[in-house]
Amino acid sequence: MLAIDAQAQDLPGGAAAPAAGAPTSSPVDASQEPTPVAAQVGSGTADDIVVTGIRASLASSARIKRDAQQIVDTISAEDVGKFPDANIAESLQRITGVAIDRSGGEGQFITVRGLGPEFNTVLVNGRVMATDNPGREFSFDVLSSNMIQRTDVYKSSVPELQEGGIGATVNIITARPLDGKSGFHVAASAGGIYDTLREKLSPDFSAVTSLTNDAKTLGIVLSGSYTDRRSQLDYVQTDGWLFGAQNVVNGTASSTGLTTAALGNTGATVNVPQNLAFARQADRRRRINLAGAVQAQLSDQLLLTVDGIYSKFDVFSSRNVFANFYSAPYIGLEVDGTGSAIGFNRPGQQFLAANPALNGSVSLSQNDNIVDNNNRLTQTYQIGGNLKWNPAEDVEVRFDVSTSRAKQRNPTQFVVVGSLAQTSPRFDLNKGEDLPTASNFGNITDPSLMRAHYTGVGNNRVSDRSSEYHLDTDYKIQDSILKSVRIGMAYSDRTKERRFFGNNDGGCAYCGYDIPVDTSLLSPFKLNNFLPGVSGSENVPQQFFTYDANAIIAFLSNPANLARARQGRTAAEQAAEAARLLALPGGPYGVRENQGSLLNVNERLLAAYVAMSFGGENWSANAGVRVVRTQTISRGFEQPVIDITNTRGDDTLVFTYGASTPVSVRNSYVNALPSANIKFNVTEKLIARAAFSQTVTRPTLTDLGVDNSFGGRISVPQSSGGNPTLEPFKSTNYDLSIEYYLNSISYVSAGAFYKTLDNFLELQTVPVQRFGRTFQDTRTRNGQTGYIRGIEVGGQYTFDWLPSVLSGFGVAGNYTYVESKAERDSALADYECGYNGLSPHSANGSIFFEKFGLSARGSYNWRSEYLRACRSDQGRPRNRSSYGQFDFNVGYDITPNFQVYVQGVNVTNQRIHEWSAIEERFLLLQETGARYNFGARVKF
Repeated sequence: MLAIDAQAQDLPGGAAAPAAGAPTSSPVDASQEPTPVAAQVGSGTADDIVVTGIRASLASSARIKRDAQQIVDTISAEDVGKFPDANIAESLQRITGVAIDRSGGEGQFITVRGLGPEFNTVLVNGRVMATDNPGREFSFDVLSSNMIQRTDVYKSSVPELQEGGIGATVNIITARPLDGKSGFHVAASAGGIYDTLREKLSPDFSAVTSLTNDAKTLGIVLSGSYTDRRSQLDYVQTDGWLFGAQNVVNGTASSTGLTTAALGNTGATVNVPQNLAFARQADRRRRINLAGAVQAQLSDQLLLTVDGIYSKFDVFSSRNVFANFYSAPYIGLEVDGTGSAIGFNRPGQQFLAANPALNGSVSLSQNDNIVDNNNRLTQTYQIGGNLKWNPAEDVEVRFDVSTSRAKQRNPTQFVVVGSLAQTSPRFDLNKGEDLPTASNFGNITDPSLMRAHYTGVGNNRVSDRSSEYHLDTDYKIQDSILKSVRIGMAYSDRTKERRFFGNNDGGCAYCGYDIPVDTSLLSPFKLNNFLPGVSGSENVPQQFFTYDANAIIAFLSNPANLARARQGRTAAEQAAEAARLLALPGGPYGVRENQGSLLNVNERLLAAYVAMSFGGENWSANAGVRVVRTQTISRGFEQPVIDITNTRGDDTLVFTYGASTPVSVRNSYVNALPSANIKFNVTEKLIARAAFSQTVTRPTLTDLGVDNSFGGRISVPQSSGGNPTLEPFKSTNYDLSIEYYLNSISYVSAGAFYKTLDNFLELQTVPVQRFGRTFQDTRTRNGQTGYIRGIEVGGQYTFDWLPSVLSGFGVAGNYTYVESKAERDSALADYECGYNGLSPHSANGSIFFEKFGLSARGSYNWRSEYLRACRSDQGRPRNRSSYGQFDFNVGYDITPNFQVYVQGVNVTNQRIHEWSAIEERFLLLQETGARYNFGARVKF
């Protein structure tokens, strides 16, 4: 079988087998050091008992944590092709200080010690892997967990470790054939995935195979997986709260005979929701993963390893939305003591007919039926080679080269068919209930009232290409307090490009709700069983319209419809406009590149380091420095805005651009990053650690662009883009920890950390004057300074000493407390903001049982409320409420080589709730439902 031999016994002083992070190696070596194909405990021989499962995974993690010279936590596979969870990030959240963000109910990003995904470096086999995201953050959902053997989370730094993670550096390690047994071995699983909201069964297959000669000088390991998951999201959302003095109509929705004297202004700042939308989103998440490695022991001194990973991950999302958009003036605006709007109406056609003197002074409210198709189509690969040479017993030289590429296509359709409201739609905040209420829509199920409005089509693209070269040397020294000297250097070249394709010059061809759509293209859409048990869900509109977006686009592309007069044009003027639209490449709904939004950033890094390890009878330490030079070139186009208009019947802004000219900006800087770690074995079981380091996180590549984009509405013009002269975010870090090991599995640990921060990078939305208007400009800026500090406690314990069935039980858990202080530019500090992604409290607890062929684990993961973005929609904060989720895994070995299993994720159906600045200002309530994975595994 493929599993590594293991002895179920206590580890006196730690296992003899080398492990990533142990004193005999360093994190940069992790891609080539022996990587357990199954959890490895002790130093066994071919006749030892093979231990797999929950206990073996915990024992392997405890051994690595104990042996490491720096502060590290690890999650290890329970068996061949069996990581503890179907999603890597969902396993990592059981490590102290780690919390996750989910996409479609799956873990996608991690936050470590309060620092979000952009502040954590993720390596695959010791190398940076290209990502399909616009930024550096790594998406854990692109990789299947079956190919992963171990994932290490380094919380303190050493010079050998690649810079870039001020929160942590995560190294994902795949299997190596020469670490397993000789011969041919296979482990495979087949099963299904069931999402309770979608009520669909999806396939889930994976396999791992290895072939190694008897001499263990040549081997190959291959793994693959396929999933095609269908899921659903139900949610209500608001796209931010407009803030400022608001125009109002002093009256009620039933007022008659009002004159312009009824128009007024609040004078004081009032926060008003931009819209209220009710949405059901159907997702299909199809993932194909392949991984492999070949190893050849060319001689006693030379080991060659070649490995690769390939991922094709496609997410197809289709969203049906009913929405009311709100803009001034507001009828009978009611405001509470926090300056939040708690109730108002928006003018409808009947209101305007009853108050004709207001014609031209007020805009009409809309009832929108939206179909939004948004697909994320990605491909990612990494190929690497490593040559390890031992010219002498105490000398090791490693040369590593790798290349990686990721690309994403994002085809989208955003189609709006709706009507100008007959009645005057109303908004009520409904304090004390889960949802606000939108009401008084009038007739929203009569297809004859439906009119064409906005239609946006896009196909944006992201590509990421990188190459890395590493040379590392290790000189061991005998009979000295100085144990080793490590010297190395690294070079990388990475280019990130993002291109925008759309129909910005044709999207508003029908804006204004003038032209009726073919009613045969419309069909009812019912929100059955929508957010049951949520207070306020009984007021959600139960039925509206859906349609085939392609059929609507074909209808709107008909030259006869394009020629129908609208938007205040005469027939001749409309004919000229139709000719302009048809002359566009691809017509009004063809996708054309927006050169002004092009982003191309090249980053070249040259690093060198020197590190020394020391040790005595009961202590060890390391110290050194890493120096890195960063050079960037940001390329793109400058495209001037020559005109801004808005469409009739709508307040959406339309921008006209002039000729584009190429532009590039260069930047460079050098950072020296010292670090030191010390480990003291107080007793055989008690270990104390201390660490110091300086680390940096460089701006994410797409934030360094020279691009600019413009949009928004008359009430809130918006702009966004890059900032090519951003400086790296710097952190000085201090760590203390103690660990007490009861045996090979059980331990308790406690730690404290303190980080001083400078040049913090964050996405900010600030008012900027452009073209005679005040735009809300969103882009990454070097903002605050401050600190993050906290404590972590964790541990795991098995009840092996109890009699009979009780000896199969065990527990594991952790708790992290983090507090912070952020000092921002006083000009931006109109409200308090901390650090994005920082939950003051997070905790995880698990209870498990493993005996008589049965293995089971139940886990509860919880984090307190946190700030998602200081300046998000409409330039205001986006906060997420506390969230707790219960998951479980159960497996039963029918034979030693055949197991059946079931896993449940979010089985209590917890919902996500977000708000702006204060909890009453509702932003989002989202339900993903529970997910169950089940099937069978076989190995031979």
